[in-house]
Amino acid sequence: MEPEPARSPRPQQDPARPHAPTMPPPETPSEGRQPSPSHSPTEQAPSPEEEFQFLRCQQCQAEAKCPKLLPCLHTLCSGCLEESGMQCPICQAPWPLGADTPALDNVFFESLQRRLSVYRQIVDTQAVCIRCKESADFWCFECEQLLCAKCFEAHQWFLKHEARPLAELRNQSVREFLDGTRKTNNIFCSNPNHRTPTLTSIYCRGCSKPLCCSCALLDSGHSELKCDISAEIQQRQEELDAMTQALQEQDSAFGAVHAQMHAAVGQLGRARAETEGLIRARVRQVVAHLRAQERELLEAVDARYQRDYEEMASRLGRLDAVLQRIRTGSALVQRMKSYASDQEVLDMHSFLRQALCRLRQEEPQSLQAAVRTDGFDEFKARLQDLSSCITQGTDAAVSKKASPEAASTPRDPTDVDLRSALW
Repeated sequence: MEPEPARSPRPQQDPARPHAPTMPPPETPSEGRQPSPSHSPTEQAPSPEEEFQFLRCQQCQAEAKCPKLLPCLHTLCSGCLEESGMQCPICQAPWPLGADTPALDNVFFESLQRRLSVYRQIVDTQAVCIRCKESADFWCFECEQLLCAKCFEAHQWFLKHEARPLAELRNQSVREFLDGTRKTNNIFCSNPNHRTPTLTSIYCRGCSKPLCCSCALLDSGHSELKCDISAEIQQRQEELDAMTQALQEQDSAFGAVHAQMHAAVGQLGRARAETEGLIRARVRQVVAHLRAQERELLEAVDARYQRDYEEMASRLGRLDAVLQRIRTGSALVQRMKSYASDQEVLDMHSFLRQALCRLRQEEPQSLQAAVRTDGFDEFKARLQDLSSCITQGTDAAVSKKASPEAASTPRDPTDVDLRSALW
């Protein structure tokens, strides 16, 4: 059993992972397709852990166990795939209708993970023989097995496969090791009845399977559809290259639209900021005008109150004077009746009679101040007019918002501005 590969530190972000689409802020420049800055010759090459981060699950960023390739070409681990439902959790692309399975086993990622694991074991001197579990000394490229010196001798006695010492492989870079293992990747006959895997160089296009020479001879129905498997692989690679080239042109077209959309989003944000600034300025003007109207109305109300109050105070003073004279005269007559002599009554009678007659001529109705509060109705009417200017404008705005035709109709230049209406 192959040892489990050592876990690498979890990266913070895979640069190859596509981000969820976001709306840029208004001032953010377009993040469309732009050429990346060229790396200086002295810049260090990325470490294997950094270079092969694309092997991680593009959702949870953990090492992908049983990686699955989705129809949208994102790769997920089996756990994230089970939680994804009926769409990709990264780009939200739904599964194609009628598809038997929403994902394909990513055999390329699995193989690359396995070969990287072997390379780490070789470099870290942790490689052990797959048979006796002793320290390994050789790597068989065809069997893809680590072997100690004794097991390697027995292995070569029967199979004579291509193998190399681990000391020599430790001097290779990870790219050199992977390139060597890729070129020696063997293809076996797809017939499950073979007792041992049989190498093949024939491909049947009718069965879409690799066949060994014996199975190819027995398959007489597809004799004209068989070809060299290397030619088939090259043809398929060329087909993928041609499709990739076409996608590059599509990428340029999408990139241009992407940049235009980002520019439009920025323009939209600037228009929003400009409109918000205009609204705040106009509202400040309206509020300032309302404050001025408030001060004017309050001052006018106070002036009217002072005028009416002074008039009522003057009338009230006259009423107090008459009341005081009446009460004083009554009290004086009562006291004379009780304490004055006859001679004193005769002497003062004429004077008192004239004074009391003048008091009798005073009419309460002529001195009564008309207590009226309707003098403030004028200011209430002005306040109502001021309020109507605002509420009518609000009702008109609501009706226009509720009507799509009105919302799309340009504003009539003859419409009265709210600020003008308030004045």
